[in-house]
Amino acid sequence: MRKKKSLGLLIISLLTTSSFAREISLEEAIQTGLQNNYEVKASEKMVKSKEYAYQSAKGYMYPSLTFSEMFMRTNEPGYAMWNTMSQKKLDFMTSSKFVDMTALNPMFSGMGISFAKPSYPEVNSWRTKLELQVPIYTGGKISSGIEMSKRDYESAKNEYTRSKEKAIYDISKAYYGALLAKEAIKLANQAYKDAEKHYQTAQSMVKNGLAIPADELRAKVYMSEMSAKIKEAENNYLVAKRGLLLAMGLDKADPSEIDVVGNLVCENIEKPVEEYQNYALSNRSDLLSVREKIKMAQKYVDFNKADLLPTIGAFASYELNDGKWMLGNEGKWWMAGVALNWKIFDGFQSFNKYKSAKEMYDHYKQQEKGFEEFIKFNVYKAYKDYLTSKEKLKTEIENVKYAEEILKVTETRYKNQLASMIDLLDTQTMFDKIKFDKAQAEYNCQLSVLELKYQSGLLIQENQKRGE
Repeated sequence: MRKKKSLGLLIISLLTTSSFAREISLEEAIQTGLQNNYEVKASEKMVKSKEYAYQSAKGYMYPSLTFSEMFMRTNEPGYAMWNTMSQKKLDFMTSSKFVDMTALNPMFSGMGISFAKPSYPEVNSWRTKLELQVPIYTGGKISSGIEMSKRDYESAKNEYTRSKEKAIYDISKAYYGALLAKEAIKLANQAYKDAEKHYQTAQSMVKNGLAIPADELRAKVYMSEMSAKIKEAENNYLVAKRGLLLAMGLDKADPSEIDVVGNLVCENIEKPVEEYQNYALSNRSDLLSVREKIKMAQKYVDFNKADLLPTIGAFASYELNDGKWMLGNEGKWWMAGVALNWKIFDGFQSFNKYKSAKEMYDHYKQQEKGFEEFIKFNVYKAYKDYLTSKEKLKTEIENVKYAEEILKVTETRYKNQLASMIDLLDTQTMFDKIKFDKAQAEYNCQLSVLELKYQSGLLIQENQKRGE
């Protein structure tokens, strides 16, 4: 409850104007994103739809009871006579209203009976009916249909889990991008301070006649360039934060009102690649979804096979018939029975549908194997990319140390008139670039860890640990 309340406050604070930037951690970004991400919400609705479809399918196991109320008014002799008979109003004399019985007049004239020509009267009929149908044997069609719907529901739940993993992946990637952009601002500010220091050094040396005025101008131009770099880095940070907000599902929030917190630190991966591959093959939700669909395809074979078998069902009904409105009871009737239906020949339609379902099942089985190999390859690639990026990061860390030493030496040489301002600024540029390359390497390394976890299906588990 506390977590939901904090998420609500976070969303409100992001959507309202504030003079202070709201600090957001990775955990908060993920939790907010899982609540608002459009793909996650769409997948959640699909799960509910499949759940209701599953509950609906289970209803075929039970008897069906139907109530109907029908009104009919007709002068068509067959229906009119039938309606009159259903209301227990049809007798020998009444029949002459619907059937020409004048030919019988000579036979009954001695009894004082004379039939007139049929008048074909209009007859009202209100029929109230209650019908019961009970499935007894369907060749496994009902049970197969229910199992298919269940597997479809389980597949949708796994796809929902994968959509959450994708959201975590996108949010985390955007978050790390924002951290890199924020680090770039820090490095740009430091570069400006270094450029300002070189400018002040050049000013002092020119004043003392130890350097030419051009050195001062070069240092001033370089300082102006560093000032522009700061503005560029700040704009890149706003763009990165905007991307993060979109990944979180907060498309109306102002990126200037949030500030990401944290540092770019590449996690260490110590497990062998085989462990990640085995975990992915056992737990990756989209693979589990595919396996559920394969089980559904298997049941679809049984579903179509049932069309080759007979079906048996029981039925019963009770009805009231009257010429007046609603629940008249001049005629009360009931009926009950058992029916067997068996489609003996249908041009091999059912048989070929059954064969088609078997081939489709084999098709999905082959796709499963291919998907498993594809997942193993992606995990392997992500793992090797991590090792590469980790080595690259180590190299960049060493390069920063070397570049810092070179810069110190060059600064000393310039002050002793053994190096030019051009040498000093080139060395400073190299140092600034190597520091950013180190930050970029840290970002790339962490992204490779994120990719490895995503391909292995570990992001949900990692997020749960982070929230504990």
